[in-house]
Amino acid sequence: MTERPFLTVAIPAYNRAHWLPQLLDSALAQQFADWDCVIVEDSSPERPQIRAAAQRYAQKHPGRFTYHENDRNLGYDGNFRRLVELARGRYVFIMGNDDLIAPGAFSAVARAHAMEPEMGLLLRTYAMFRGSPDDVEQVSRYYPSPRVFAPGAEAIVACYRRLSDMSGLVLHRDDAVKAASDRWDGHCFYQHWLALNLLLHRPAVFLPDILAYFRRDGTPDFGNAEAERERFSPGGYSDATQVQMVRSQLEIARGTVPQHYPALERDYANYVFPTLAHLQHDGGPAFEQRVRELASLGLDRYTAFHAWVWAVRLFGARRLSRLFRALRRIIGHTPNLTRAAR
Repeated sequence: MTERPFLTVAIPAYNRAHWLPQLLDSALAQQFADWDCVIVEDSSPERPQIRAAAQRYAQKHPGRFTYHENDRNLGYDGNFRRLVELARGRYVFIMGNDDLIAPGAFSAVARAHAMEPEMGLLLRTYAMFRGSPDDVEQVSRYYPSPRVFAPGAEAIVACYRRLSDMSGLVLHRDDAVKAASDRWDGHCFYQHWLALNLLLHRPAVFLPDILAYFRRDGTPDFGNAEAERERFSPGGYSDATQVQMVRSQLEIARGTVPQHYPALERDYANYVFPTLAHLQHDGGPAFEQRVRELASLGLDRYTAFHAWVWAVRLFGARRLSRLFRALRRIIGHTPNLTRAAR
């Protein structure tokens, strides 16, 4: 390892201790040597189990793993900020503590950096699975081939909406430290704040290589910190949580890059289907209430929003989801329906 590694794997740890060894093993399985790993436990009920697992790996692989504990529960945003601060690498590779790093992921990041040495953010491809990563349910791949997005509007619009899931996100560490702020604590989307600050001045890179495997049968653990309780409830993705997630992301964008906000708002309206699919269930008054809440965020100004709502009402979210899964398999990536996305 060099004095400063190329990559730091940053793992926010809150409960789910039984999954942590599998994640650390997926890092050790990489055929790329220039990395280290930092784990920060955020005062969860499973702290003793997490500590035992992390210290076992640190003792077995000296210099590769470091472990820290927060004095109090900082929550998603605060612990994310702490991880970036503690990272030693030139880039930070964020991983949720119940997900897995895909084979070849670190080498792929190095290739992306070679493509664009000023890279501020790597927009990754990821796969979702239940039980075993051999049983992949869906691959989220935004383009069929590598791409570089210029700093400013191009990179911001291409990446911002696609950053909700943290695992596999790669960020320029030093610029992320400079952007550190507690302004949006409790919104649970600190990566969006960092991305806006990084991509104003640095390009983004997309790779079609799968960098992370997301576990779909895990239990979400946001909403426990004091800063998060006003907006989120722990234990799952309720309908109210789905709407709040969109609200939080739009609030961060409006408050950070007002010059780019109209383009981002339109992008959310154009691609609101995944949120509507989560909300529909059996339809009825509850779904219509959530649609009104989404509309009140400003999305009702766009024709695409109303088109998606009516498509879900008429055809059902499950039927449309099956159609989109088939399209992904046929073309090899997520359909890009708008000029901005293309």
